[in-house]
Amino acid sequence: MEEKPSTFDLPVVDFAAFSHDGQGLTEQQQTQLQKEVAQQIDEACRGHGFLCLRNTGISRDTLRRAFAVSKDLFALDSDAKAQLKKLDPSTNTGFSGLGNEALNARRRPDLKEVFNVRRPRDNPDLFQGTPPEFDQASTELWDQVTVLTQRVAVCCAMALQLPDEEYFSKTLTMMDLCTQRMLHYPPTLTKDEANTDAQAAIRVGEHTDFGAYTFLFVDNLHDESSHGLQVKPVEGGDLGRGSIVSRDDDMFTSGWQDVLFDKQTIQSFEHDETAPVLINTGALMARWTNDVWRATAHRVVVKPSAATTSRYSIAVFIDPDKSTTCSVHPKFVPQGEEPKYPPI
Repeated sequence: MEEKPSTFDLPVVDFAAFSHDGQGLTEQQQTQLQKEVAQQIDEACRGHGFLCLRNTGISRDTLRRAFAVSKDLFALDSDAKAQLKKLDPSTNTGFSGLGNEALNARRRPDLKEVFNVRRPRDNPDLFQGTPPEFDQASTELWDQVTVLTQRVAVCCAMALQLPDEEYFSKTLTMMDLCTQRMLHYPPTLTKDEANTDAQAAIRVGEHTDFGAYTFLFVDNLHDESSHGLQVKPVEGGDLGRGSIVSRDDDMFTSGWQDVLFDKQTIQSFEHDETAPVLINTGALMARWTNDVWRATAHRVVVKPSAATTSRYSIAVFIDPDKSTTCSVHPKFVPQGEEPKYPPI
């Protein structure tokens, strides 16, 4: 039986030094502030790879509209949903209904439905059957996240003290493998959090993300309906290398920590002009850095306080462009040793 989850000490990093234009500051002052932010991100990513950014440059109104159209889409009846573009594995775009995915193959399918978007300006057919203004709201959020993606990429290079500050950002010029995923977790009669049963369905099964990093926007952070996200720091970037999935049930179901914000932090967010976002590193970042940075395992469980209400989030998975070869940077390979990972 699993112990009661503890609360994860989630770092909150002020990203204003990268998202603002530095008005009133000298270039030297702006650079120093950016170095301080980068250091905080480096500390978090070496330990677990999960943090929250505030002052991101993402408009609150843009995010509200995105969540509004997301709720409209998932509120469609079954006949209307049947007219949506079905999720195409070859493009990773479209709609996938409840019970069609299992991120952890050891469990029954996840208790969620999703709609995936890539490069919305280049894929107008993707929006067939979606509610009014869905395409505009989705595209507006995509455009703003694209800007944030570049800024975070530069910050990551600074944090790792790479000689080329564009080392990551130049792999994200096309954004052709990045995915914006709108998620809905419907109400469920499941009162058990499924923590003690390694096969039971939960809202999202245990996994690490594949790409460089992931942005996660959660609706109604101040409300218990948003609860359920849990994390578990793992070694390296591959969940299947003995970290979790291949272990016995006790190891598999234990050690998870709740990601929660205290009221004081949530209230402080309300004074920011732009929206906060959770960010976690993925397996490719662990590969790039030879496991200097972690890829955090995470899941979404059914909290009793949130079981009877819908939960909504929007994830944006940041993967390098198709043309990119991802290999361990020489800086992270000790002299006389081989990289832990081959190029891909």
